[in-house]
Amino acid sequence: MVKSAGDKDMPQEVIKRVGFTEVFALNRTSKAPIVVNVGGAGSSKSYSIAQLLVYKFINEENKVFGIVRKTFPALRMTAMGLILDLFKEYGVYKEGNHNKTSNTYIRGSNIIWFFSVDEADKIKSTNFSYLWVEEANELSWEEYIILKLRLRAPVKEGEANQMFLSCNPSDSFNWIAKKVCGVGLSGDN
Repeated sequence: MVKSAGDKDMPQEVIKRVGFTEVFALNRTSKAPIVVNVGGAGSSKSYSIAQLLVYKFINEENKVFGIVRKTFPALRMTAMGLILDLFKEYGVYKEGNHNKTSNTYIRGSNIIWFFSVDEADKIKSTNFSYLWVEEANELSWEEYIILKLRLRAPVKEGEANQMFLSCNPSDSFNWIAKKVCGVGLSGDN
């Protein structure tokens, strides 16, 4: 699909059509402010969230995205690499939009911040439209709350800010299950 077809001197942007999983579709249609994706290796949870955020990044305007993990080396090897690889695969990556010093990527009026929880003080004045917390079970409840409080970017009518959590099903009684999903609670929140 060609996005611009006007002036011959104007560069044309080709948007590649790609397939998606049922997990992508479920995340895309969710209206919940916190969307939890639990699954083992190969379940497509991370890939599907990355695809969804790339889709939103390309198709929406005036949004601030946060991609976070407990440590930056782990983030770089997983979610950050996945997002940047998808930009490249889809033909929308531009080296000049990627600030490797501040770990940001800008496209039009949108920005993605890649950061770790140990850098959480750096984002205290930032308001996010979308947050993806990769391997969320690595974070403490307190770290999650700090991030959740940042999910307050201005929205238009019909829009909502969202946080996507991805984690493995290794601990069915962690804070995600107990406090976010309400599993195992007996009425006392």
